[in-house]
Amino acid sequence: MIVRPLLPADLDALLALDGATNPHPWTAAQWQDSLAQHLCLGLEYHGILAGLAVAMLLPDEAELLLIAVDPARQGHGLGRELLAALGTELTAQQRVNLFLEVRASNLRAQQFYAAAGLREIGRRKNYYPTTNGREDALLLAGALS
Repeated sequence: MIVRPLLPADLDALLALDGATNPHPWTAAQWQDSLAQHLCLGLEYHGILAGLAVAMLLPDEAELLLIAVDPARQGHGLGRELLAALGTELTAQQRVNLFLEVRASNLRAQQFYAAAGLREIGRRKNYYPTTNGREDALLLAGALS
C-alpha cells in the first residue's frame, strides 16, 4: 500500500472511485480543477487506486473536501492510513488545523473522524441535498500533529 500525489493521469480511476463512494460525485472538470489547485492524495492497494483524499490549503489550516475508500476495501484501516498520510503532509506544509463537513446522517464517518481526534464545532442547516430534500452538515475540526 502506498499513498502518493494524484495526477491528471488518474482521472478515469478517480471518476470511478468517486462514483462508487459519493452520492453526488464530482464531474471530470471538477476533478481537473481540484488536481490543479488542491492537495490530492491517492492510496494504491495492490496497484489499484483504492482511496483518495482532497484538501484545500488555506493560510495555516486545511479543509478536507473529500476522502473515500473503495467500498470493497472498507473496514481494513485504509481510511485511517490515508487520513494519517494527509495529516503528515499538511503538517509538513505548515498547516495546523483540519476542518471538514460531514452529513448529519453519516454516523460511520462521524465515528471515523472522532477516532482521528476531530470534534464537532458547528452545524450548517440544510447543507447537503438528499433524495427527499436537504440535510444538515456537521462542522468538524481538529489540530494536526
